[in-house]
Amino acid sequence: MRADIGFGWIVFVGFMLWVLQVLRAGGRGGRATGAPAPRPHRPDVTQREGEQLEELLRQLQGRLGRPEARTPGKTKVLVKRPAPARPPEGISLEVPVDREADAERIEQRRLAAVEARNRELDDTDHAAFEARIRTEGGPAAVAARRLTSGELRDAFVWTEIHGQPVAFRE
Repeated sequence: MRADIGFGWIVFVGFMLWVLQVLRAGGRGGRATGAPAPRPHRPDVTQREGEQLEELLRQLQGRLGRPEARTPGKTKVLVKRPAPARPPEGISLEVPVDREADAERIEQRRLAAVEARNRELDDTDHAAFEARIRTEGGPAAVAARRLTSGELRDAFVWTEIHGQPVAFRE
């Protein structure tokens, strides 16, 4: 059996179908008698907006090309802006900055936070935590807060994304 059949026959069949279609359409005068006339091309919203922008640009370019003497009645608007703040002239901008002290302070603060987080909790810590959650209201305070429609919509979307597939729901 031959392995390379080729695709020339597909092209030939396509060409023959096209010839038959042209011959059939030619026998009817180019268009079916019951077919409606084609509608004139109406640009979509984006194309219309582009055409309007092009027209506006042409108008603006025409106005810019005219000398100002031809446009009477136009007033010039003067906008006063505050002067940019400048440092006094006697102070040098090349002041040396000591970043070592800041870095050491940040490192000490981080080490203290790590020590506080990694220490073992005792009964006083547990008692303080219990007292704090009892005074804040616990879960009841969280449930009492009203949700906005946007928050509800987001919650619903996330449950649909992360939840069980619809086919497996009861």
